[in-house]
Amino acid sequence: MKKNHGLLIVSLILNLLLIGSTIFIGVKTGFFRSPGDEEDIKEPDPKPRADFWCIKGWNNSFLKLGVDFDVVFFGNSITYGSDFRKYFPSVTICNQGYPGDNMDGMLLRLPAVQSVHPKKVFVMAGINGLSSQTEEVFTEKYEAFAATLCDSLPNTKIFFQSILPVNNNDFGKYICDNQKIKWANTVIKQIAESHNCEYIDLFSVLAVNDELPKEISRDGVHILPEAYDRWAEEIRKFM
Repeated sequence: MKKNHGLLIVSLILNLLLIGSTIFIGVKTGFFRSPGDEEDIKEPDPKPRADFWCIKGWNNSFLKLGVDFDVVFFGNSITYGSDFRKYFPSVTICNQGYPGDNMDGMLLRLPAVQSVHPKKVFVMAGINGLSSQTEEVFTEKYEAFAATLCDSLPNTKIFFQSILPVNNNDFGKYICDNQKIKWANTVIKQIAESHNCEYIDLFSVLAVNDELPKEISRDGVHILPEAYDRWAEEIRKFM
């Protein structure tokens, strides 16, 4: 009787070890996963950025707001500094400008744009990183960016806005040369047209002698309210 009792205990221990091993392997491989576990699983990071999870959080916030907008302004710090609601009070506008962002970051933020189901998106991209990019690299990156944007928003009218001029006697000299910006804008125009999208030339609206005037600029790059006034008038016909 004692012998059978001992065998039973050994059998129980071996079974517990086997079950425990199976569960451990299942958890490690992802075989066992409850519906809430997805939030805790770290997704592969396609673009290593310090703000990757911050962007994921904001994408999630826009999704769960459950609010639609007529228009999204999508860009970097130039867009961030705008408030086009005051020019177009009858239009619901969502500002998705992110200071310092580039095309890679904007693609990571694309789910936030999709979540608000805009009828129109006004895009400004390309200045950050432009000075160090070859013509070939910029063209490839902008084409990939535009193609992804258009494919992701098939029912949205997309307007590609030019890169603005800078003042090279101020902080603008650290950002990019205006001649390269003008060249980049020709590329943006061609890409916009190839995707049957409208191109808006804001460079010419603001530039004097191919440069951003100091009187409408805060630091040679970022613009003052007077410049946003001109910008708003240029896009009024598209709103």
